[in-house]
Amino acid sequence: MADSSLDLNNPVTRQNWLLEQIQQGKTLIAKEAAEELGVSLDTIRRDLIALEQQGALKRVKGGAIAGSVPARPFIDRVKDADTWLAGCQSSLQSLIESVDTLFLDGGTSILKMANAIPVNSPITVITPSPVVATVLLERNIETILLGGRIHPSGAIATGAMTVRAIENISADMAVLGVCGLDSEFGLTADDMAEAEVKFAMANQSRRVVVLASQQKLNKRSPYKVVAADRLDVVVTDATPEQVIGFAALDIEVINV
Repeated sequence: MADSSLDLNNPVTRQNWLLEQIQQGKTLIAKEAAEELGVSLDTIRRDLIALEQQGALKRVKGGAIAGSVPARPFIDRVKDADTWLAGCQSSLQSLIESVDTLFLDGGTSILKMANAIPVNSPITVITPSPVVATVLLERNIETILLGGRIHPSGAIATGAMTVRAIENISADMAVLGVCGLDSEFGLTADDMAEAEVKFAMANQSRRVVVLASQQKLNKRSPYKVVAADRLDVVVTDATPEQVIGFAALDIEVINV
């Protein structure tokens, strides 16, 4: 129950309470929130609209979930220490033990994956990321670099030429980065062009793996890539409670 001392006639008080529920990893059900706060359903809907306009959450049918904050350009993010996959080299290597042909997306987490591939591995990697390709070159990995317009967000090639090239390749696995990942809505991206490239790689692969830090879970970015049930493996540092929805879909969850 909401604290009875709260001034629930004050929209700021109500909205702060709603945000607290979201920040605790809960999916807000509008009807339940209205009953909890003792206000009308229309009042809660107005509060959710106001919070969505602030970018604090994303409304969905019947309620709301946490909003996804657009990522900074890759060139800025790559300078920061991305520590959530630190010490996970053996887990990442085990994913590709029987893989001959691999799609690797772009982004800082995917760079960790590229650095986990053993030097001189016989695997063939196809990537739209020049940065990832450079790492693979240093590790003496056979690499196919996809061409196209380099988008600044994920620093990957995008556009019709990139998608057409992917559609002519069949891979054992695709390892994709994440902007938002929700068990009900699926894998999402901040940019439409990048979403199309990610979708093409997933569609041309027998298995799809996503690398998702807990900050990206249970959030939705604007552009859907694939439904959650298309995923085979989620690698994450999230708590077991945060990944219940994925386990229910028979998706393998690797906690690191």
